[in-house]
Amino acid sequence: MRRLTPAFLTVVMFGVIGLLVAAYVAKNLLAVEERPPQVQTLLIPMAAVDIAKGTTVSEVHIGKGPFPVDRLASDTLRVERLIVGRVAKDDIKAANPIRANQLYQPGELPPLQIAVGMRAVSVSVNDSTSMVDGLIKPGNHVDVLFTFGTSGGGDETEGGITLRLFEGVKIIAINRNLAQSVLTRGENRVTLELTEPQANILVLANERGNITLTYNPNGPGTGGLAVNNTERVTLYQILGLTPPSDPVEPFASEIFRGSNRSVQRFSDKGRLIDNYNPPQPNNRPRLRGTDVDPPAGRPTPPPDKEVQGTTAFVPTTIPIKR
Repeated sequence: MRRLTPAFLTVVMFGVIGLLVAAYVAKNLLAVEERPPQVQTLLIPMAAVDIAKGTTVSEVHIGKGPFPVDRLASDTLRVERLIVGRVAKDDIKAANPIRANQLYQPGELPPLQIAVGMRAVSVSVNDSTSMVDGLIKPGNHVDVLFTFGTSGGGDETEGGITLRLFEGVKIIAINRNLAQSVLTRGENRVTLELTEPQANILVLANERGNITLTYNPNGPGTGGLAVNNTERVTLYQILGLTPPSDPVEPFASEIFRGSNRSVQRFSDKGRLIDNYNPPQPNNRPRLRGTDVDPPAGRPTPPPDKEVQGTTAFVPTTIPIKR
């Protein structure tokens, strides 16, 4: 039997190490890189932002991105034109495909949810500044202001008048959206929840003047009318002007010369008025709480025989001897 010497053991050890190194190199040279299986994706429309329930989906809500085909539901909408213009039935999270059952059918709108006994009325609001620059949204409560007489500036409204019609009115929708949405330039449509008397007043006010909405942080109002409120203001009050008083009718004198008759009129200062044209009766509308009734017991003067409709003077007859 051969004796194991230190030199022999050293040679055996180096030989084993060499074999291990050679095996490692051979393994790396012959190894094939194993790649993970590729996932097939499809570029489809997705929600670019969170879409709230009741929102009418537009192009700004939609983006495109890849999504695994094996994870697509059977009712996933893969064409953008099938999404835009429809109303969200449920909340849709961003970066998720949009499914058909998350939207109402094309042309279908969600049912109005209003309290018992209330009415839904839509009015025109000229621009976003009339709705707190578009910061208010459905579900908020607002005060409804009415402005009349701004174009003509007539004396019957003292240059124009603004007053508060209702307070604490709930907004149901803005431009057919039940959630906050981008306002359009120019005219916008706001749907309000009103009582029946409030609805009647608002319809007429919307036809005859301008409607402005102001945010009311106090929530719902009492449902009453605010047409007698003290906050009403006229242009004359803002400018510190005194409303013009009704013209004073002149003093009239009838003069008879034989069969001829003439009428001369004099101002309240005794001056003769030539080519006098009597004013028409003042039929301006009375603003509740602003006009003052004439003193009680004051008789109404009889009308002049020659000028019909003039009721502010008493004719005087002066016979002339020839």
